[in-house]
Amino acid sequence: MHSSRPSVTIDAGILAVPHIGCTKDDAFQYVDTLLDWSKLLDEPWVAIYMSERASEALFDDDLFPLRNRLRDLFSKLGIVEYTVNDIAKIAAKLLSLTPSFEAYYRLKDVLSEQLETDPDVIRLTTHDGLQSDLARCITLIAVLRKHCSQPLGGHSLILREAPKQVIQVQAQIHELEHSRGDIPELPCPPEFFEGDVLVCDDFRGLIECLDEASILVGASDNLGVDLAIRIAIFKHAIAQGEAPDWGNATVPNIGAEFRELCQQCCADQGDSLPPKILRSIVETIKGHNLSAVHALRTGPGGNDPQRMRGSDKAQRRDIDREFHLHYWECENGTIELASVVYHNDFSIP
Repeated sequence: MHSSRPSVTIDAGILAVPHIGCTKDDAFQYVDTLLDWSKLLDEPWVAIYMSERASEALFDDDLFPLRNRLRDLFSKLGIVEYTVNDIAKIAAKLLSLTPSFEAYYRLKDVLSEQLETDPDVIRLTTHDGLQSDLARCITLIAVLRKHCSQPLGGHSLILREAPKQVIQVQAQIHELEHSRGDIPELPCPPEFFEGDVLVCDDFRGLIECLDEASILVGASDNLGVDLAIRIAIFKHAIAQGEAPDWGNATVPNIGAEFRELCQQCCADQGDSLPPKILRSIVETIKGHNLSAVHALRTGPGGNDPQRMRGSDKAQRRDIDREFHLHYWECENGTIELASVVYHNDFSIP
């Protein structure tokens, strides 16, 4: 389902070709950033948006067409590692993404003034058109994050430079044009609207913005469960001081009934259980905290035989005092998640 996928908005400033007087390193960083974010276009788990005014803003600031700018820059700096055509194609692909952020979230426009962000990210770009488009996007995302009934969760704004993960936003909003049913009357000037926006400037920052527990609870299929686990593994690696590898993470197989049984328990327990489930899955993958793992037996007795499925062994890991993770330790060394159960449930699908 589209809306349960994490989503990002890419600021038009990412596409703005650096000034002709920049260094070769700056030019390479621009190209690398563009190439990195273009990889997201092939990822099924994330929805990518741009502002419907991105092209217009670039055009107003005389940064369009990009090809001419790139050609001048590459020839001045003697860049032959990339072709102007390849980079311009990526930019064109991003600019032609549909629907736009505004169309998808049913926001037409906002009329505001006295916008302040802390830290100040608006002035990271010196172009007027890009500044005003960024200001508009930040205001709209802040309003959605605060009032949207289907929470935006980890929706992040991708900037060329993100000094902090969360930026505080305040603005006087005179008018908000939208066709949503969940946005209340906003404070009238001279009162200020106050909110915040998640921002990032690299892939690691994007993953850190995502809420794996919400993704697990909201997953409508096993792809969503897989994504939540991948994010949890990635964040665990960061916390351990390791360099996480998104593409090569080892994720367990997900049994046919796991998602449904897991979400049933989460529905009974509220917000505290999903992070614990994900923690116990990561511990299972990493082989950590083995004192919490017991053989899942055919009955409650300590001498009852361990449940088997051919040569696969059934295991039970304590999530907390009330809940347990049941999984199969398969003969080929892989893990298959089977269910999340209450303390007195010894079944396994």
